[in-house]
Amino acid sequence: MHADQQPAEFGGFAADAVGEEVTPYPYQVKLAYEGLPDLLRVPTGGGKTVAAVLPWLWRTDVFPEVTPRRLVYVLPLRTLVEQTADTVATWLFNLGLRASPNFKEATREDEVVLQVLMGGADRQDDLWQLEPGRRAVLVGTQDMILSRALMRGYAEARAKWPISYALLHADTQWVFDETQLLGPALPTSAQLQGLRDAMGTVAPTRTMWMSATLAEDGLATVDHDTTALRTVELSAEDRAGGLARRLNATRTVQRLALPTDAKSYPAAVARELLAQHRPGMRTIAVLNTVERATAVCEAVRKADPQADVVLIHSRFRPAERSTLMDLITEDPPQVGRIVISTQVLEAGVDITSRTLYTEVAPWSSIVQRAGRCNRGGEYPVASLLWGLPPAGRAPAAPYAQEDVDAAAQALGELEGMAVTSTHLQRRQVQQAQELHPVARRRDLLQLFDTMPDLTGADIDVSPWIRDGDDGGVFVAWRDWSATGGEPGEDEPWPSRQELCPAPIADVRKLTTRDSAVRRVWVRDRVEGVWRRAIRQDVVPGVVLLADASGGGYDPVLGWAPGSRDPVTVLTSVRPARSESGEDAIGEDPLSSRGQPWVSLTQHLQDVENEVTDVAAAVRGPGLNVGQITAATLAGRYHDLGKCHQVFQETLHKSGQRPITELLAKSPGGKVRHSRPYFRHELVSALMLSHRSCRLLDGQPERDLIIYLAAAHHGKVRLSVRSIREETTATPPTVLGVADGDETPPVSPVPGEYVGKLTLSAAELRIGAVEGDSWTARAVALRDRPDLGPFRLAFLEALVRIADMRVSRRYREGE
Repeated sequence: MHADQQPAEFGGFAADAVGEEVTPYPYQVKLAYEGLPDLLRVPTGGGKTVAAVLPWLWRTDVFPEVTPRRLVYVLPLRTLVEQTADTVATWLFNLGLRASPNFKEATREDEVVLQVLMGGADRQDDLWQLEPGRRAVLVGTQDMILSRALMRGYAEARAKWPISYALLHADTQWVFDETQLLGPALPTSAQLQGLRDAMGTVAPTRTMWMSATLAEDGLATVDHDTTALRTVELSAEDRAGGLARRLNATRTVQRLALPTDAKSYPAAVARELLAQHRPGMRTIAVLNTVERATAVCEAVRKADPQADVVLIHSRFRPAERSTLMDLITEDPPQVGRIVISTQVLEAGVDITSRTLYTEVAPWSSIVQRAGRCNRGGEYPVASLLWGLPPAGRAPAAPYAQEDVDAAAQALGELEGMAVTSTHLQRRQVQQAQELHPVARRRDLLQLFDTMPDLTGADIDVSPWIRDGDDGGVFVAWRDWSATGGEPGEDEPWPSRQELCPAPIADVRKLTTRDSAVRRVWVRDRVEGVWRRAIRQDVVPGVVLLADASGGGYDPVLGWAPGSRDPVTVLTSVRPARSESGEDAIGEDPLSSRGQPWVSLTQHLQDVENEVTDVAAAVRGPGLNVGQITAATLAGRYHDLGKCHQVFQETLHKSGQRPITELLAKSPGGKVRHSRPYFRHELVSALMLSHRSCRLLDGQPERDLIIYLAAAHHGKVRLSVRSIREETTATPPTVLGVADGDETPPVSPVPGEYVGKLTLSAAELRIGAVEGDSWTARAVALRDRPDLGPFRLAFLEALVRIADMRVSRRYREGE
């Protein structure tokens, strides 16, 4: 809806978005006029995606002052993400809020930003960060989004972690879909909402959980009170209206007699699927593990080479996964299509089948899977087939055996009955309450520090995001036949389309010394080069490169550790220039890559003005005037440390500008300072803290200004320490700054002047563990009742976003 239009009634708005004459269900209308609830309990096929997005979007126009500007849509499975994003892109395009119906074609002219949060160098996720005052829809898996909400973003540059964290916890409406698949992400999402309520945010942030089966007590955590949750369910009017056909659609329950031994099981399932399959129709089989799904798919192909069969699971590259999802969701061909799947089709995918086979799983999963059989009442007769997984070391995996047993008993009691989704949903079946670790307040505060420990390790947030067996890493394949089988120094960071999710256990096997052919490489975050990965590098969310000649991936089967066939390299999506998603400690890409000549004084003035503009564009009732002023002054002084000789020598390498001119930007390529790990923002903090510097005299938020100036690249934050060989350097050196370094006289803005200073780590007591150390002062800011982690991070983001926007304008010639 354009600014000059009057807001339409929600019914007309929804019809315009969907692009056809549709009438929203009564509960969807209720959400539009009353706002999104805490818990939306609606059966599968009940229009939850519409309910999550369109009422919020309509309210951003009709009730803008009380509606968060960002919608964060969290899904448990990668296969659901791009499908959801495609749907939302079409709606925005139909409403005139987006220039293209393809979510991958983002433009800065779009009125509503749509972003899929994934890894990869070609990601466009900086648009929602650069324009924090605009409406935005962010879609992603629990891994990608919750890791960012915990300031440990998977497949995201470490330096970007605080920005994502800040914006996700401010002026945001969270939506969690298909909660039965979330595992530990469910209590984590509830706990984060409770901590936001308790610790304060810049602008109100809310959460809605959507499920057919979730009860309120499933959202109770130590900091999240469920006594006043608002819940919306289907009314009698909903059940008698347009949803009736779906709610009354039936499928007949039938158990298959399958062998219990793992070897003969896939062939037996294949025979049953082929026998039950009908031409022109879709048949679906949902297996509990990727390995069994792959085995059944191969068995179907072997039994009938002419069969049209598609395998889909979570371990495909996006390029192949997109093609497979198109095959799965389009109308079947004349011979019909058999779809072999894991839990990826259990939720969110709007497809139907005449025949569906499912392995026994917890009852909540059975309810969801059954919703993909005769979903809209298309067939007068439909079959819900089920069977027990084969015997083995852990036959119920990845589920609890008692949950599988309870579901099997319930299905047995329904044998031969034609059941509706409502019938299945209302049936009381025992399901053990899952016990997951919960991130406490102390954990959240500890995560605010993004500096790895002395061994290079980070806090592992994966137990709070996904069950241990499900966590994964991302692998991309490259052709290094011309470089001796290993990446060169300027090997580009992988694009989104190249990244394949892979199990940690499989990838760790590739780091052993006897794995000479099949090796993986990781980006060294300190040196900024690719090096061979060791076991300790293979942690959830890490991005790795592999030699394509060693195999490990099949376009039909996905991640295939047993395959030795060379992997097809996706050269068409490979980044055109050397670009790192994890820039090294000593790199400053915004200072030289594609930049013009810009004086230091000019840049400081530009960023100060930009902080004012960014702050004016966002809603920040949780911030006071003094805090906004501190961010503005941090913008004025953030790059003061670039006057240091090391930085100026780097920018003056071309010799085209007078050596006496203090620069902030210069043309050129990758910045390599004469001192490794040099951080100019640490110099800024040392200068502003110097007893001879009078710039902050009389400022009540002196410590906040210094912290925000130091943190404007995300590399100098709570902890500051020497790196590698710096620990034994003489004189002592911290992040490239040595005791006794001198800075020249500098005038940050007209009328202000700082004379020559001699720097010392003692000015900030870097490395001190008691008293007024740098860390103690930063922690005091984080823990201040009027700041807290969410508001402090948001102030960081204001300065950083302003700096990024100014640098982009320079690069684009504005």
